[in-house]
Amino acid sequence: MVTQRKPEMSLRLSLSIPLTLVAILVIFCSERPRYPEKIKMKKTIIIAHRGASSLSKENTIESFKKAIELGVDMIEFDVRRTKDQALIVYHDELIEGKPVKGLTYDEISKIAIGHGFSVPTFEEVLKVASGKIKLDVEIKEEGYEKEVVELLSRYFEKEQFVITSFYDPCIKRIKNNYPDIKAGLILGISKPEHPIRTRISEFFPATRCREANAEFLVPHWRLLWFGFLDRAKRENKPVFVWTVNDQKKIWKMLHDERIDAIITDKPDLAISLRQKMDSRT
Repeated sequence: MVTQRKPEMSLRLSLSIPLTLVAILVIFCSERPRYPEKIKMKKTIIIAHRGASSLSKENTIESFKKAIELGVDMIEFDVRRTKDQALIVYHDELIEGKPVKGLTYDEISKIAIGHGFSVPTFEEVLKVASGKIKLDVEIKEEGYEKEVVELLSRYFEKEQFVITSFYDPCIKRIKNNYPDIKAGLILGISKPEHPIRTRISEFFPATRCREANAEFLVPHWRLLWFGFLDRAKRENKPVFVWTVNDQKKIWKMLHDERIDAIITDKPDLAISLRQKMDSRT
């Protein structure tokens, strides 16, 4: 007996084959990243990832103060909201296996202190940084964009900070309500088990960028293959690359006019390499 395929199954198969072929072509037929050796006309921005996280505990007041002392251009950090609506600076979704959003700030503080560090509130970080350094603020979830922007605006002018997120709707919401604030789309978390369409969109984010109204792109350094930087340049989108810790990579990226900023755990290394480059001009 011959079994007939259902129309919808045939349609899915016909759509998946072209997407798979596109992914294969992207991976095998595109160029590797090229980094020009000529000296750049503009200075690359150095952003301390979660503060000076290679020198102090990440996302702590100590790491932010250390980054300021080093003379970096910006500090990057993560904002989450707790069960009692406190905005805190903390990266992981869980703390000791428990969701951050399901705990109060006091409960989170007690856990952190038990491990030898403190979790600062968003406002505490703003007070430390105000008037000393610019900020790259990553919103880790949707739903509290307004609170983040309003608190930022108490301590910083709009030219002194940018907001980033992995979530397209988060960026779109900020740009719709606060068009003067610069917001960027972070790329680089898709995994092999994710749909091909999602993975391709990270290498070719132009449509996502336009729909979210993002002003710049924040790709992981592994996404710089396959002509990513040239496409971003054609779209007139600045590029902030994360998280770059290898000395050779930092050196090459400092020379690449298509890269506007480097986000690194080693801001001291990046600063020294930029100074070395400047001394050669």
